[in-house]
Amino acid sequence: MKKIICPVDFSKASINAVEYAEKLTQIFAGELLFINVQRIIPITETASLSEGFVTNEKENSIVTADRLKALCMDAIKKYNISATYAVEVSTKSLAKNLAAFDADNTMIVMGTNGADEIYQYFFGTDTFHVLKSAKCPVLVIPENYSYRNIKKIVFAWDYSSKSKFSFSFMADFMKAFNPQFIFLHVSKHHTEISLDVFRALHTEIESVLGKDNRVEFEQIFSDNIPESINDYMIESNADVLSITYYNRGLIPDLFHGTVAKELSEIAEYPILVLHA
Repeated sequence: MKKIICPVDFSKASINAVEYAEKLTQIFAGELLFINVQRIIPITETASLSEGFVTNEKENSIVTADRLKALCMDAIKKYNISATYAVEVSTKSLAKNLAAFDADNTMIVMGTNGADEIYQYFFGTDTFHVLKSAKCPVLVIPENYSYRNIKKIVFAWDYSSKSKFSFSFMADFMKAFNPQFIFLHVSKHHTEISLDVFRALHTEIESVLGKDNRVEFEQIFSDNIPESINDYMIESNADVLSITYYNRGLIPDLFHGTVAKELSEIAEYPILVLHA
């Protein structure tokens, strides 16, 4: 993992994610980028902008840059890492700015304040659009979650996901943390088809990783999948839940809509979103 991007708007949630981003940067020996996007409304031919407004925007950018610089200096001092910052004054949203970053060796670490924020995001604000638009993995950190070493990662997938996992990404985490991996297959119905999917994934992963004692496989059958996954995360004391986002337009997917939304509302642990 060569670059970690941490969006900062100086809310409590974004500041809480800073420490997580700093620690991961240190562990992966990468480069940390703090970014603040200040969105401006494009000026039309009939619109006018007062001098006072322009001056205020410039002053805001300068103040924000100073605060980001202070974060960088603190990160460098505390963790001995490479850290830079950027203030983007743009007509584009945060999601579109972050979508410009390549997927290779890059991860976004950002904070969320839970249900209220996620409801807003699904109606068009930042975090959900970042999850949807980003090319690289996105690690979402709950506002009240404190960093702890990653000892157990749960990969949850459903019947329709067809088991597309990033083995190179897994290898990065194996090397850095030597964690236990649990592949959790979730389905509403206990059918022969769902069992076949489970067995196929088991075979696929073992063909890549071999029989590794750090890798386990579990199944959940439940009418309330988000609640069941959340219960599993709590009972297993796992450190990170990973799901895969499938951008399938109007075609429904378990982790494309409702389940991802509900998990994001109730989760008190980090959620790592990979992109298929």
